Amino acid sequence: MFLDFLDGESKLAKKILKYHRDMTTYNGFYNYWREQLFERVMRLFVWENTGAVKPKEIEQRLILQGHCEIAKYKGELTAFYGSLNGVTKYQDEYTHANVTSPIYSQRLKINEQVVVIDNNALRNPVFDLINHYAMMLAHADVSITIAMINMRDANGIPVAQTEKQKESVNEYLGRRYNGQFGTITDKGSLGVETIGVSTQNGESLTALVDTKAKLLQDFYSDIGVRSAFKKRSNTISEEVEADTGLLLLNLSDMLDSRQKGAELVNSIWGTNWTVRIAEELVDALEADDSEEVDDNEQNKDN
Repeated sequence: MFLDFLDGESKLAKKILKYHRDMTTYNGFYNYWREQLFERVMRLFVWENTGAVKPKEIEQRLILQGHCEIAKYKGELTAFYGSLNGVTKYQDEYTHANVTSPIYSQRLKINEQVVVIDNNALRNPVFDLINHYAMMLAHADVSITIAMINMRDANGIPVAQTEKQKESVNEYLGRRYNGQFGTITDKGSLGVETIGVSTQNGESLTALVDTKAKLLQDFYSDIGVRSAFKKRSNTISEEVEADTGLLLLNLSDMLDSRQKGAELVNSIWGTNWTVRIAEELVDALEADDSEEVDDNEQNKDN
């Protein structure tokens, strides 16, 4: 195996071993899903012709903060985190932005010295949504893991009554978790008891897996992306069309806000910034739409 070359004493090897121990805990699953969902949102839009400003710097700030400030630092356009201030006749519109970075901070006038690109019309960040679904998916994965492990003990779960029994049971459970053969040694000589487990673990596991898939579908729907998921047989065309409208509304809102920001950057500094939806996403949406058309035509024929 590729990773077998790692020295067991190296920092990377220790990190991998720690990850193996922690990966099935809630914290491990939460960190995994937070990173995965964040990456997927980062890939929704493609920025072009941004020069020294890396597109990932723009998207990171839009996702985490809800807006990204573009200004010049030593003659070079730069993406900044920032706070908005300056009283206007509207409570959510401002005259200035305080831009910050590890090596620079300044208060700049909006649309003259700095351009504020919004994530959407309300400047809402996406990170709250990522955190929400990462939490629920982590709980789902913990439950799935526990259900799969418990299926290995259909005859019951051992219950310790003494510390010595506890040591023996823990050793047995550790071997069971790793899929190894093991026997409980009754070190306490008092008789290790067992309690029964549900005989419906298989059904529960199927329901949990379906729930996890539905959570992912809901996440994609909330950011405006339809995902491949088995539709209920009683889904009607009106429901499909309503769902499509909501998806397009979410995506178009984020795209429109980004395009307006790019246009302001171009008008102030004479650049040629452009932004569009990722091609992979467009292809997926078009393919999904064509499949729905085929499904609807087949239903009409039936």
